[in-house]
Amino acid sequence: IVTPRLENGSSEAITLQLPFKFFGRTHNQTFVNNNGHLTFTEPLSDYIPLLNSGRDIIAPLWTQLDNRRGGTISCREDRSSAVLALVTAAIDRYFPNITFVATSAFVATWDSVPYQNGEGVTFQVVLVSNVHRSFILINYGDIAETEQMWQAGYSTLDSLHSFTIPVTSAPELSSSSNINVNGRRSFHVDGSPNLPTNFLASGAGDRVNPPAEDGSSDVIFLQQPFKYFGRTYNQIFVNNNGYLTFTEPLSAYNPILDTARDIIAPLWTRLDNRRGGTISYREDTSNAVLAYVTAAVKQYFPNIPFAATSAFVATWDSVPYHNGGGVVTFQVVLAYNVHRSFILIYYGDVAETVQPWQVSEVLPLVHCANDQKNNANMHFI
Repeated sequence: IVTPRLENGSSEAITLQLPFKFFGRTHNQTFVNNNGHLTFTEPLSDYIPLLNSGRDIIAPLWTQLDNRRGGTISCREDRSSAVLALVTAAIDRYFPNITFVATSAFVATWDSVPYQNGEGVTFQVVLVSNVHRSFILINYGDIAETEQMWQAGYSTLDSLHSFTIPVTSAPELSSSSNINVNGRRSFHVDGSPNLPTNFLASGAGDRVNPPAEDGSSDVIFLQQPFKYFGRTYNQIFVNNNGYLTFTEPLSAYNPILDTARDIIAPLWTRLDNRRGGTISYREDTSNAVLAYVTAAVKQYFPNIPFAATSAFVATWDSVPYHNGGGVVTFQVVLAYNVHRSFILIYYGDVAETVQPWQVSEVLPLVHCANDQKNNANMHFI
């Protein structure tokens, strides 16, 4: 399908053979808009880029483009064996911890389409999906410099999942990457986490922290109180900068564990979920999760009788450092019952950083907990 040669034009509604999941919403159609973006509910003629505009949008290069002056904008949904094998191999390479086989690839290509006031650009976006998972592949060819306003990235209806590709000029799109392949970017966008196999997977009731600088969740009331070295807490806060607190949210990004407060810090440093990634949490009392954390605790503490009755799970999934030097993935699980409490911390990919950082000291706290005569109810793994 070739989009019409119109100023600020768009394709007709394109019905997808396989619906596309985009951060919790499922779309059965899409529109390929001439000005460098895909939308799902209606065409969009806007050429002034504004990703956080109250709609689901994927914008490989949002700027004013003019296919009346040349070039071609085309699209197709491709379910051929050759294309599905190609995109499956790409996703397997870029997301090795996710089991995935593509069953659909929607391909939209802007081939040598001129800016409204300048030279041409070539790029392509591929929506790769099956019934469970969805990914975006973006390929950049020749991207000319421009003085026009432009933006590249994606955003959602509620702006909770919004990402702007961090380059300072349009031509840099062809020479940069988030997957170490210049001119290519890939994103996991169905809303399920990019979690290693040893992590607890996402579950019903997951809540997501809003994108905010040095932000936090609202107060989270625990169904079952959590005992922490002799103190009992009925609430908790998941703070964006890599730690849990109990009495109030905390925006601090310079890590100081000895701050006269109860704190659990799997990785305390300055993180920025405005630039990507997801920080999610839930209290889980499902049989499967309780059996999993009970087995883990019994494996590491075989001499302590224990059966979990609650698990609070907080996950930082591919959240960038504030200074842009990579992303981190980790998870903390509070596993407990009315008598005993444990912490499980899982680490996935954690990039190197020059930022200050700190993690909860493990061995001294285990020693301290086990030395308390009446409060030996807190154990670390």
